[in-house]
Amino acid sequence: MSIAIAYIPSGYTPEQKKIMIEGTKKGCMEGMNLPAQFAYVMVHEISPENMDEMTYGMKCLFIYTTHGKRPQGKNIIAKAFDDACAAAFGDEKGQTYVIFKEHHDENVGDNGFLRPFSPGYANFNPGTALGSEKK
Repeated sequence: MSIAIAYIPSGYTPEQKKIMIEGTKKGCMEGMNLPAQFAYVMVHEISPENMDEMTYGMKCLFIYTTHGKRPQGKNIIAKAFDDACAAAFGDEKGQTYVIFKEHHDENVGDNGFLRPFSPGYANFNPGTALGSEKK
């Protein structure tokens, strides 16, 4: 599972945001070897008056995911986010940053259960190719 939250300046069109979201989701799926139903992407828009001039053009992606992701998979995601921002925003792409926030299963609640206590979770294994060392 991955939850990717992009922080971007406000003012982009729905079409531009869709391009960025789809490219980022594809990168998360490839980089972590996840099916679409376990790769989530959302956007937070920040008004220009809430940014300094250094951060105004910046696009940041924070990815929350389970512990143990491999650098190769993370690199796929960083490249996908940069490419998605270039495709969506063109000359306004700015700097892109990706920050991974990994956590252990005992630090995640899912539908009312902490992961280790979630019915059926012990049987879940979406794959391990580039995404993680083990599930």
